[in-house]
Amino acid sequence: MRITLELPSETPFFVHPIQVRAADINYAGHLGNDRLLVYAQEARANWLWSLGFGELDIDGLGIILADAALQFKNEAFAAEQLEVALYRGADSKYGFDLFYDVTRDGVLIARIKTAVLFYDYGQRCLAAPPKSLILQLPAAPH
Repeated sequence: MRITLELPSETPFFVHPIQVRAADINYAGHLGNDRLLVYAQEARANWLWSLGFGELDIDGLGIILADAALQFKNEAFAAEQLEVALYRGADSKYGFDLFYDVTRDGVLIARIKTAVLFYDYGQRCLAAPPKSLILQLPAAPH
């Protein structure tokens, strides 16, 4: 049975362009599924950088991904220009879900969900999301 990922809102809070590289193509001649998590990380990292943060330093905390899910809808091929749009999902005590739509000219290629948790690497424990980041996000869906 296939999984279904539903977007939490209609409006992304960040969009990142990415070109499919030759190295992203699998033996079947199209974008490999393993590359989609790399695209999600690239978009997430660029979003954080745009806010003055990094994945390992958001007011002293880093992030870890507790899980990930991928839903494939269409193929993509080398040299195609894609966009990765980010959406805020539900909150938890230690983080929130992020959704990513990967599209080409408005056509959905894949949808991704990751559970982003905040981690204090010095104390080696989970931590609440920094307010400085939460204040820059759209409201969490209800």
